[in-house]
Order: sequence, then structure tokens, then C-alpha cells
Amino acid sequence: MLPQSLLILTSLCLAFASLDLVAAAPVFRAGAATSNITPTIAVESGARTSRPPATHVHDELQARCLVLDDGEAKLALVVCDLRHISAEVAAAAKVIIEKTTGIPPQCVVISATHSHTTGGAKLEEREGEPYFEYSAFLTRRIADGVLRAHNQFEPAQIGWGVVEEPTQVFNRRWFVKPERGPIYGAHDNVEKVDTNPGYSGLLRAAGPVDPQITFVSVRSTSGKPISLLASYGLHYVGGVPPNTISADYFAIFADRVGELLGADRHQDPPFVGIMANGTSGDVNNLERYSDEELAKRGPQPKKKYQPFEKAREVADLCASKVMEAHKTLKWHDHVKLASVQRTLTFERRHPTKEEVAWAESVKAKRIKPMSTSRYSTYATVLAYASPDMPPTIDVIVQTHRIGDLAVATMPFEVFAEIGLELKQRSPIQPLMNISIANGAHGYLPTPEQHKLGGYETWIGVNHVQLDASVKMVNALVEMLGELAVKKP
Repeated sequence: MLPQSLLILTSLCLAFASLDLVAAAPVFRAGAATSNITPTIAVESGARTSRPPATHVHDELQARCLVLDDGEAKLALVVCDLRHISAEVAAAAKVIIEKTTGIPPQCVVISATHSHTTGGAKLEEREGEPYFEYSAFLTRRIADGVLRAHNQFEPAQIGWGVVEEPTQVFNRRWFVKPERGPIYGAHDNVEKVDTNPGYSGLLRAAGPVDPQITFVSVRSTSGKPISLLASYGLHYVGGVPPNTISADYFAIFADRVGELLGADRHQDPPFVGIMANGTSGDVNNLERYSDEELAKRGPQPKKKYQPFEKAREVADLCASKVMEAHKTLKWHDHVKLASVQRTLTFERRHPTKEEVAWAESVKAKRIKPMSTSRYSTYATVLAYASPDMPPTIDVIVQTHRIGDLAVATMPFEVFAEIGLELKQRSPIQPLMNISIANGAHGYLPTPEQHKLGGYETWIGVNHVQLDASVKMVNALVEMLGELAVKKP
């Protein structure tokens, strides 16, 4: 009897041990939510804003939040329907997020889509000036969205993929034919390329585009869609009536991809679609071709789009391409999450004596410039010449790993070729790039593009040292290398 009793006891111990192992196995969870961040409209006529105040809302702006949990680490990805996100708002929101969810700041990405029709709110206004309260409102609403997504955690599966949609991205910087005459840039210097140069007399684009749409999708273990986050290197589409708030094609994509996935609009919790801005600092949606290419193509019919029509067209094309790949996704019951964050310090650009003299002459002449005219930089030139201007700018860059997918985030409007270099050099493939993340510090051209000139290289819209892109890319590749050695 004794040996038999020992055998039974041993079997029971092994059975309980097996149950403990099953219970201890980490569970992958995901949650998603939106948080309304629409600013007020029809403010008093004397209000100081960064753009004319809106008087109508076509579609509500949202902070679109996806939170992942591998049982040990968590990652929050937030994309806001805004032209930009200030570093101060992002940092303040992360403080609240850590208090309410326990997710540390380095594991939180807060980015903006760069839609140009999200209202006139200027996030850097000082206390007592119009719209100052919007910064506090936005901070709280972003944190609320992450908490709501966190509250809705459920066991999930995850997959990712890459597709291409090359028909909707065009480089907007061009070399032009000599007969068009010199290209005058900021400070009245002659430049080699022109930004948005029209549609004739063009020689060749000054840079490439990135046609890839990288996406990550999560669903419940029962197959219910939870969220899909994509990134595409397209500046924005536009076609929005004046004084109207809209989230542009980014929001239309979010709705359309849910429809194609068969997400029930009344499901609880709701499906959350998200489109982030990739590396699109020199890319837009306006078809431009060289004169040589136009001659080959022959006469092209010009379509007159109704408001929002082109944004819907682009969103549907992108969502359809994503859906094609989504049908063959490999789903993972569990993946590891990891994040690396660094603060990079860049020298602030300083104007030359000649540039200061030019700016003072423009000010004296009382020239009222358009936002993209070469005279628009004079005030910034004078501000940057002030001894009170801090000599450096600290920026946050992040890399994240979601299984075998990597994410790189950058607080600039990053040129397409920089994103392509990151993808080529990344030791983890595929790589999703997200721009205007955790801050917005202007355009980021390469040193070679700086030599060509053009609007994006002017001191008013580019704030940091001319080789900042080299320093940033090298840092991000190192950070991706750190993630690569960690077991996925």
C-alpha cells in the first residue's frame, strides 16, 4: 500500500505543479479608447491664435489610444488629431498616466497627425492669453483616454504587417528648369529647389517618398477587433472648407478600416482605428511630374473634388490595402514588449549677421508676409538672435519593440529619406516610424537637403543644428540595437 500511496501523492503534486505553471503563464492583453479633444469654436474676434479660429466642427477631434500589456511591461500609443503636440503637454500627460495606470513615461508615445484643420489653438500661449486653458484640457483628456483604454484590458492576440500605397505620396520639393528664373528663399538667398513649385517647368524631385503603410492589429481571443494602428508618410490631404475643424484623412481611415474589419459600431468596448503620421516632412498628396514625364503621360484630366472627397478617397485606398494584408496576418497569442528612450541635446540654429540685417530691414519695411513667404521668417531670425534664447534644445526620441515589430518615434516633421534610412538600418524588421511624437520641434531635413534650400530648411521652421538628422538616426539605430538583443 505504501508505494501505491506515494505514487498517488506524487501524481497529485505533479498535477498541481502543472496547474501552477498554466496559471503563471503571462497573458497578453490590449485595450483601446478615444478621448474627445475638440477645442471650442467661434471665440472672440480679438483672440490671438496660431490660425484663424474655427466656426464649425465637421468631425470631432480625438486622442486615439491603444495600450498593450505582456504581463510584465506595458506600452501606450496615443495619436492625437492635432497639427502638433507640444513637449510640455506630452510630458504633463505622461505624469498623470503614470499615476493612474503605472505606465512609465518612456513607455508612452503621444503624437500628432499634423492635420492642418484642427482649429486655431496654440499650445504655447502664456497664462491669461486666449486658449491657454486648452493645454490643460488637452493634457487631461489624453491621460483620460489612456486610462480608459487601460480599464478595458482583455486577453488579446496581435499581428502586424506592411503594405504599399505609392499612388498617394509625392515629394513636394523640386528642381526646376532654368527658364523659370531664380528661386528666392529666406533672407533673399537663391536656392536650388522650390517647395510646392506648381506643375510645369519641373526637372526632378529633390527626394524620395516612403510608400509603405506599416500597421499593427489587435483582436480579442474570440476574434473581435479591438484596434488597428497604422503609419503612413503622407503630410495630410486637405480639402476642408475654411474655418472648419476636421481630423482629415487620418480620422476617415480610422472609421473605414473598422468597417472593412467588420467591427460592430455598437460593440462594447468600441473598435478604435488609428492612423499616425510617418516621415512626411517633404511629402504631400499633390501629383507632380517632370515635364518629361508629363509628355509621356499625355493630357491628364483634372478632377474637381468636393469638400472631404479626396480625403475619403485616400483613406479608402489605404484602408483597402491594409485589409488585403490583414486577411493573411499571423496572429500571436503573446509577444514581449520593450522600450528605450533617450533625450538628445541639439544646438539651436543661430542666424548670421547678414540674416539679422535682412530681418531688421524687413521689419523696418513693415512687410506683411504670408506664412510660407520668404519674409515669414524675419521675426524668428530676430528672436533667435536674442541672447536670451536658450542655446540648445532637448528632444525625446523613443524606440519600442512589439514582438518582432519595432517602432521609432521622433519629435519633428521628418523628411522621407530619413525614415527610409531608419528602416534600412533597423536590426528589427519591420519598422514603423511615427513623427511629431512627444513634441514638435519643426522640420528635420538632412544636411544634404539643407544645402539645397527650400521652405523646410528656413530658420523659422527648422530650429536645430544642420546635422541633427544624422545624430538622431544614429541614436535611434543604437536604441533599436539595444532592443534587438532582448528576447522577443
